Order: sequence, then C-alpha cells, then structure tokens
Amino acid sequence: MFTSDAALRPAALVLSLAMLVLASACAVDHEPSVLPPIDRSILDDPARPEEERAQDADRKALEVYDWLGIRAGMVVADVFASGGYNTHLLSRVVGERGKVHSVLEFYADPEAMEGRIYRLDDLKKRVQETSLDNVDILIHIGELPQESIDAAVIVRNYHDVEWVFENLKRDEVVANIYRALKPGGVIGVVDVATDGPGWQDEVHRLNESLVIEDFARGGFELVERSDMLSNPEDDHSTSGFEVGRHKMDRYLLKFRKPQA
Repeated sequence: MFTSDAALRPAALVLSLAMLVLASACAVDHEPSVLPPIDRSILDDPARPEEERAQDADRKALEVYDWLGIRAGMVVADVFASGGYNTHLLSRVVGERGKVHSVLEFYADPEAMEGRIYRLDDLKKRVQETSLDNVDILIHIGELPQESIDAAVIVRNYHDVEWVFENLKRDEVVANIYRALKPGGVIGVVDVATDGPGWQDEVHRLNESLVIEDFARGGFELVERSDMLSNPEDDHSTSGFEVGRHKMDRYLLKFRKPQA
C-alpha cells in the first residue's frame, strides 16, 4: 500500500515532539537540585538562651548548616554537643520528620576538669523544657547507629580529642563517625586556626592540616573548605577565651564518606 510523504508528516511531527519532550525531561532530571534556604526565624526561637542568641552573628550556625546541605527530614549528629547550642538549632532545622543525635562524651563526665564542663543534666533539662522532641542524647560517640546519619558537625571541640582528654583517641572518633554516616554523608569540622604545626597547647589551637590528615586516614574525602568563619583581626597569638572563641579565626572543613 502506497503512503504519500504528506500523510507521513503529521506522524513524524508527533514523534519529533515526543522525543523533544523526553529529552527535556531527561535534561531536567540531570540538573543539580537547588535546596530551599533554611528558615532564619529559627534563630528567634524564644526558648533559646539570650546568651546564645547574642553569639549567632559570629557563629553563623545556619550558614554552616546550609553549606553542609543540612535540611528538614535529615538525621544529623551534634558531636561533643556541650550545652546544646547546635543541638537546639539543628532540632529546629531538621524538624519533626528529622532526628538529632546529641553526643556528649567528656561533657557527660562529672569528673572531667573537676566538673566544670559537665553538661548532661543541663542538656536533658533543655531537651525536655524546650520540646526538642526529635533529640536523642548519647553519652558516647560509639552509640551512634551504623550508617544512620546524613550529616554531622563538630564545632570547636575536635582539638579536645586526645590532646586535652587523653583517653579519647582521634582515630577512634573518626572511625565511629565514618561508621555512623550513610554512604555520601558529610561532616563539618570547625576549629580555631593557628599558624603553628599541629596542636598548639599554649594558645589552645589546632592546625587544620592535622584535621585533614586524620579524616583522610580514616577514609574520608575532603570536599571543600570555607573561610566564612575567618577573622583576619585574630593574630593567632592568644587562646581567645577572654573574648569568646566564637569570635576567633576559625576554619571550616567539609568531609564526605565515599559512596559505596
């Protein structure tokens, strides 16, 4: 049966349009997704202590979480959580569909530094009284469930591992974080910068190169570093406790557990 070119044209046109739509759909699927920004009204939570709210501009916590890709519905860990500054904010960021593991370690030891840094009872009270219902308090980092978390943060506390608290070993901490992260999960490390090599006990600072070496040895990939917490007015000559270490020159590193 003979079919003219004119009869074939509508079918060809339909086929071409279908292929164009399919190609467009595939192109959209391969474009990187854009995460919505974190709601900054979280900082205005009246349940947060005024002392912490006064630190927000310097700590830039929401900017750090945003940079790490932390969003609603995620499972995250606040490692060495102290009094819960990050635990509280992370709880609001991930929301009721998410979860926060707040890990204390030395902050749960009533004998550490003669009890001056003990925070377990205060953190329990905070979680209960401010309705942080998605927060789970853990004493030891080894209690984190295996391959359960999307992201973690260690904010100005990695330097305490092994140098300040000798019974807590760096390789064990890194290994436990690696074990707890899902493949592709990330951890952000913030600490106070120094020009000196390694750990600088006299000024209580840790060189970022040593942190990078520790996490690389533990199987992590260094994804990116950020200067968002840098302070060029800090000459690295003091411990910074007098003015507040959240105001000092700090580095921010993002590590990723490789995909399986």
